[in-house]
Amino acid sequence: CVVGELKRDKLTLHEVYRFPTRQVSYGGNVLWDILDIFEEVKKGLSRAAAHFGSQFDGISVDTWGVDYVLLDQNGRLLGYPYTYRSERTDGMMEKAFEVVSQEKIYEYSGIQFMQINTLYQLLAEKAQEFSLLNVADTFLPIPSFFLYLLSGEKKAEYTHVSTTQLSDPRQRDWSRELIDAFEFPGRIFPEIIESGTLLGTILPALSQETGIDQQTPVIATAGHDTAAAVASVPAVSPETDWAYLSSGTWSLMGVELDEPLINRQSMEHNFTNEGGVLGTVRFLKNIAGLWLIQECRRFWAEDGREYDYAELTDLASGAGPARAWVDPDDARFLQPGDMPTKVISFLKETNQDYRDENGWIARCVLESLALKYRVTFKELEDLTGKELGRLHCVGGGIQNELLCQMTANAIDRQVVAGPVEGTVAGNIGMQAIAKGDISDINGLRQTVAQSFDLKTYEPVETAYWEKNEELYRSLLRH
Repeated sequence: CVVGELKRDKLTLHEVYRFPTRQVSYGGNVLWDILDIFEEVKKGLSRAAAHFGSQFDGISVDTWGVDYVLLDQNGRLLGYPYTYRSERTDGMMEKAFEVVSQEKIYEYSGIQFMQINTLYQLLAEKAQEFSLLNVADTFLPIPSFFLYLLSGEKKAEYTHVSTTQLSDPRQRDWSRELIDAFEFPGRIFPEIIESGTLLGTILPALSQETGIDQQTPVIATAGHDTAAAVASVPAVSPETDWAYLSSGTWSLMGVELDEPLINRQSMEHNFTNEGGVLGTVRFLKNIAGLWLIQECRRFWAEDGREYDYAELTDLASGAGPARAWVDPDDARFLQPGDMPTKVISFLKETNQDYRDENGWIARCVLESLALKYRVTFKELEDLTGKELGRLHCVGGGIQNELLCQMTANAIDRQVVAGPVEGTVAGNIGMQAIAKGDISDINGLRQTVAQSFDLKTYEPVETAYWEKNEELYRSLLRH
């Protein structure tokens, strides 16, 4: 929970509360403890009021993509929502293609094929003997559910809706063709709104509980965290075409377009046309990101070897060039559990040399990410016809300076890193645009550029990455 202050065209962020988004295991699946998360949200609001008073210009929420809740006709929650890493979507893409071809799904939605997408989650629900889709009244993306709890309004914000693979990126509305083809109940999908929409004011009971003034607006910002992060990219030089990398658990690399780019080439390269703010399209690819490092660290901690991220990065730096790599998007890496062994299993299967040392394994993962960025960056240039002169990196992953420098070296372009809290800055910035305190997206980016410290990485030692690109591409075909 972060409070933003906008004064004299400078944005200052104040973290007032941080909490884990807890999960629970039940019936062989992993679920979001969604009501516990909302209790934590209320604690955050209470602390914001305690520190800054009751008057705020707006409140909003953004979250990860693809996950959702189902409500009955009285607004009651129909079960805890599944996490996107639940195994229930195993095999669901193949079942979907038996109903609608892969080509048609992409033509309608323009969305990258990943088994975590909402489409395949809903197919898994539909396959249940007792399907909640038969009794549901409303489908709400996770951030829209929190906005409903805050304001009482059941509406779905487009940037998050676009991650469902059930929306039409040309009309920025639900794809009724796909919803009907998969025989999902069309009645449950609510009105879609754009980011920057005023929903109303905070509910009276929440106002009383948290100390937030009852007239405080609840605003639908960019509900998908990556859309908020991209809105905050401090790209203020109009002469240079640029790409972005939202770096965290996931890495999302792409460009901002005015229209969706949907053709055979973009489908074959598995690029996605997700919703951006103010009518834009986020043409990007999802890459597994620092999830692999997070899971390695967790496994080692459970094994009695605890590292903070700085220590782990130092070990990786000291390990020297890995000269062996994995595909971060290999299916084995999607689920949690003993990530170091999974990394080594990939290396064994592809006949690569490896060292069973923690620092080397971390180095292998980081180099693999940088090489994946190189391949993806080149694909972006080929698909868009743009010569991209710079990569803007935002998000928590930019704190890994080794990865930032590797990325600059691998793509042979300047990397500008910052802000770390790009999602928060974009969230609050879109609220400010909605209230008229920032003029437009260019004004937001200018504000971000002059509000946060940015670090620039120039490419050096590019030969290693050029030399190994084709070998790495062969591993991606493994």
